[in-house]
Amino acid sequence: MPVSHEQIALIRWSFDKMRPKLQPASTEFYERLFALRPDLRAMFREDDIAGQGMKFMTTMETVLDGIEVPQAVAGRIEELGQHHRRMGVTAEMFGPMEEALIETLRSVMGEDLGADVETAWRAAYADLKDAMVKAGDIPD
Repeated sequence: MPVSHEQIALIRWSFDKMRPKLQPASTEFYERLFALRPDLRAMFREDDIAGQGMKFMTTMETVLDGIEVPQAVAGRIEELGQHHRRMGVTAEMFGPMEEALIETLRSVMGEDLGADVETAWRAAYADLKDAMVKAGDIPD
């Protein structure tokens, strides 16, 4: 189901609210991911989690910029899907990533992450995950 205009507005608002805290949030995201799935740690360079975290946040920003016009970021999503497949990512691994993202948003935003904002993020994440899995031919 496509993300609604109201959900897009909530996602943009919350990302703007999080923007001043992107650096610590990006590191927190990976800390939470590795707490949920310690086995995924081996997929990343030990010495560059902060850099990887900022790449993640920059990619999120790019995707958010094109959320209303998915074809505007289709090439980037295809690249991401293919890159993740080459790294050995499976479709199942996107679940813990979603939970790590939501937990990070909750930590950064506090009470501002209401149910409607969380639902919007989950819907957008599901759309992105589905597009990446399809574009990258990522296995289950």
